Amino acid sequence: MLRIATQSLELGNQREGGARGPAQSWLSNMFKPGRSGNSSLQIEKDRYRSQRQALALGIRNSGLDRKVQSFYKQHLSVLRMRFPLLYPEPLPVTKPRKHQPARKKIPQQQSAARKQPAVGPQDLDRLEFFRHGMALMPDPCDPYPAVAYDVTSAHGFLGHRFCSCRNPAKTTCDHLKALSRIGHVFQNRYQPGAAEAFERSFWHRLAVVLADNCRETLETIQLMTSGAKEEEGGLVAAGRSKEPLLVYLSRGGDRSRFIERLTLSGDAAAVPTRADVLRQLALMTMTGNEMVLRDKGLKTARQSFESKFWQRFAYHGFKEFGHDGCRLHPAVDETSGEFILSGKDGSDQVIFHLPVPRDRVKRLLKELKDVLTNQHGLSIQPVSLDAVFDVTLSEGLDLEIQPLLRLVRQNGEHRFFKREDLKKFQYGDLYYIKELGMLVEDHYPAPPPRFAGPVRTVLQGSQVPQFLAEYGAVLNQELFRLDEQVRQLKIMTGFDRIEISPRAMDRDWCWLSVSYGDGSQSVSLAAVLRAKQAGQRFVASAGGWVDCDGPEFDSVEELAEQMDPAALDDDLSGVRFSRADVFRFSAMGGLSIQAGGDPLTMDKLRHLLEMRPLAPLPDRKGMTSTLRGYQERGVQWLWFLYENRFGGLLCDDMGLGKTHQVMSFLVGLRESAGTRDPFLVVCPTSVISHWERKLAEHAPGLSAAVYYGGQRDLAQMADEADVLITSYGVLRRDIALLMPRAFEIAIFDEIQHIKNAETQSYKAARSLNARMKIGLTGTPIENRVGELKSLLDIAVPGYLGSDERFAERYRIPIENIGDASRRKQLSRLISPFTLRRLKRSVLSELPEKIEDLRTCRLSEDQIKLYRDAVDRRGRELRQALEQDGRPVPYIHIFALLNLLKQICNHPAQVAKNTQAYHEYASGKWDLFTELLSECLDSGQKVVVYSQYVGMIEIITQYLADQKVDFVSLTGASRDRGRIIQRFDLDPNCRVFVGSLKAGGVGIDLVAASVVIHYDRWWNAAREDQATDRVHRIGQKRGVQVFKLVTEGTLEEKIAAIIARKRDLMENIVKEDDPALVKTFTRQELMEMMAMPAFQ
Repeated sequence: MLRIATQSLELGNQREGGARGPAQSWLSNMFKPGRSGNSSLQIEKDRYRSQRQALALGIRNSGLDRKVQSFYKQHLSVLRMRFPLLYPEPLPVTKPRKHQPARKKIPQQQSAARKQPAVGPQDLDRLEFFRHGMALMPDPCDPYPAVAYDVTSAHGFLGHRFCSCRNPAKTTCDHLKALSRIGHVFQNRYQPGAAEAFERSFWHRLAVVLADNCRETLETIQLMTSGAKEEEGGLVAAGRSKEPLLVYLSRGGDRSRFIERLTLSGDAAAVPTRADVLRQLALMTMTGNEMVLRDKGLKTARQSFESKFWQRFAYHGFKEFGHDGCRLHPAVDETSGEFILSGKDGSDQVIFHLPVPRDRVKRLLKELKDVLTNQHGLSIQPVSLDAVFDVTLSEGLDLEIQPLLRLVRQNGEHRFFKREDLKKFQYGDLYYIKELGMLVEDHYPAPPPRFAGPVRTVLQGSQVPQFLAEYGAVLNQELFRLDEQVRQLKIMTGFDRIEISPRAMDRDWCWLSVSYGDGSQSVSLAAVLRAKQAGQRFVASAGGWVDCDGPEFDSVEELAEQMDPAALDDDLSGVRFSRADVFRFSAMGGLSIQAGGDPLTMDKLRHLLEMRPLAPLPDRKGMTSTLRGYQERGVQWLWFLYENRFGGLLCDDMGLGKTHQVMSFLVGLRESAGTRDPFLVVCPTSVISHWERKLAEHAPGLSAAVYYGGQRDLAQMADEADVLITSYGVLRRDIALLMPRAFEIAIFDEIQHIKNAETQSYKAARSLNARMKIGLTGTPIENRVGELKSLLDIAVPGYLGSDERFAERYRIPIENIGDASRRKQLSRLISPFTLRRLKRSVLSELPEKIEDLRTCRLSEDQIKLYRDAVDRRGRELRQALEQDGRPVPYIHIFALLNLLKQICNHPAQVAKNTQAYHEYASGKWDLFTELLSECLDSGQKVVVYSQYVGMIEIITQYLADQKVDFVSLTGASRDRGRIIQRFDLDPNCRVFVGSLKAGGVGIDLVAASVVIHYDRWWNAAREDQATDRVHRIGQKRGVQVFKLVTEGTLEEKIAAIIARKRDLMENIVKEDDPALVKTFTRQELMEMMAMPAFQ
């Protein structure tokens, strides 16, 4: 930073056009780069210590050169103001006052004229302004120098005026008066004001262009002189990088003011510089928002611009030269290529030079078009300039690319220039053509990045196919000039057929010869796999190269990763496929397949690709129920997977009989395959009894054992039973016992429960030792790609590759951007191992109504409540029933049975604390929530019935907690029509919850396809009547009816009694009538009041 001494001593240059004396040269040389201004100043201070008082008093000193004396006399006042210690004021001479005669009264106008001297250029030079503030620098002749400030309101109202003289005797000092007078004249020059005129000037536009992306401020600028001789040099303003931003060459008084406007004193005690005054004005003119930001250490964009060096330079230019006092001249330095902007005065003398950053040249020419002179043709010429490339092939098959620039003149003439020759004269998309002395603009888009370099490029022969594959389409554009040899090169990326010839097949492997063909060209799959495994992209062929990264080989990447390199023949004629590899390859799809070879081997391959078992299905005599056609096809698919040592996911829609298909498959295995290892069924706890009952009812030939509870014995059960049934919780806890045991088949019912690969249950399922693993789920999985990968990793380990590769190839493209091609490819890839049929696709094979009895067990909370009720209230009632002569206390029996039914429903219903239902455990509630979730996930609407208002409250509270839209209809409901209409028409309304009395008669609920009877009524007629609200005319789908029954309780006994008396149609008894129990015998009532029958 140039110190204060520099500015004051530079005042010696104020004489315009005159010869420079020794004092001037001495002062300037002090501040040339590499010299210390402070040390020089100290030497001169000592040298003239004895003379300074004489100089201050203006007395001639013969020991000094006359020119030096003249220089000091001329600038003595400024030196006193800047260096009060070096040049002190002379002591005032006190004279005795004499009697003064009375002054003659002068007219007011004449007095004002005397007090208002004319404002001259030197007065205006003292004035500085910033926004709506002005300041007046000290008069060199003023014995008491001070700075006066006047800041008006931003809206023109009265502002703030003060002076640094701090004269207490006067409210308005002479300095403020002078500021008012000079400021008035100055502001009258501009309308509406100087600040507004500056912002409209070309100086301000110049600053905006140069300040863009420039961080130089007054604090970062260094001022120094340039040139070997002072008279040849100028002031250089350099930035952080020491590179010159500006060279100031003017010799007039503006030179010293330029230095002062760029130099901050940094000393509060010193007389302020013009930069200090401008900084003070900047603080005084801050807006309210700017003050708030300042307290937070922030600035507005306007403040940031005002603090930059280029804004101060533009302000200096405007203040000193205005609009007409300086002309801007652009030029190009033909040696360095720099774009130079010069300012000249009216006599054509250079005021400054500044190099314009290359990326701002075009903008500068546009913004200052109205003030720039068109010297040297430095305006953008109306001619076209575009990039072209010569591409040739050498004898060694190297590709040479030579970048050129083509100039198309208005007469159609073409001229070519090498880009490297013009790089020095490039300014963004402008070029200076030295030979023509003009600036031209590239009107075409920038070339591709690979061709953006200005130098010649040579590609080795091995690099050519990569280059052509990446830029082949680009090379066909007009800007490339290709020779004939380059045009004949071809990269094959697509094919029209796949040729397959099976050579041999055994139990585990398939040897296939596979080739891709296009016209007369072909390449073997083995060659492509070998290149993939070696990390090579291209395979040479007769007509060029084959791109192994082409879309036809998109899926081969996975095949190459999974396949052992030893699977490729040495001559690359054939490939050894595992059966999983065959499915991976067949999933690539999209091309016609031409097959040939031995007919017997071809038949085996065809069975594999069509997923048909080689052996026919056995009769399965141990299965008591008959399967429907689509169920038989499901069993056939399971048999095919078993034959080929695969697992799979059976994902049929809810209600299509997944359990029956699996049971039939197990029966067939046990009867025909001679397997002795047990089958394992893992399911949610609430479904254990369902599997046990279904096996006993439909597959009595398979003995089943429930591996659950505190007394479970794996060794005994596995030796005695064909099927072990357990829960996911037991699987997780007992995996150390289960893992060593060999299972023929492991079935995971509701497998979506373990879709999270991080859980212990999932890890336990993967570690089970089973020849085949089957997952059952009715929940759609197409949109949950990550979950699908987890489930298939259980059934077909390793088939989908690593998690990272799967995420990159399928999960992210499908889930994040909805990539339809990836979804289709994944669907083909998993199709051999997933089977999903929807109800609508097999509707012709379904009955109109399917009833399913789902059983569950009491929780520990329910067991205690149930036993207490039976023990406390049932003993006396059972004694009364045992005595035939005594009357039956029907009212008391009905009350007890009603209580037991509520206990089976939910303990919260008995406690009348329905809002806190989640604090109680209920076996039926767990079964219901799982069943409801499965129904909703399959996209169906559900109707739920209960005879108890308390239970309805629990169900509706649960639906609200789960954010499931529903309607409820009880005896207290109003506007039944609106409730039913909303459930029927609103697709978002998924559940109807109603009581048997209010919602079981007189309404249509055909929008639903699932009915759940949460608790059982005393006879079948009332339940059937409620079910028929859904299963009636207008229903277009099959209806599935679930009836929930708690094992070992009166509910199981009621279900059995209802089944026996179904034909009686006992529907004449009103709801909650105690006479209802009269329909049961004494023995039946005693059975209902017995203790719960379960372990």
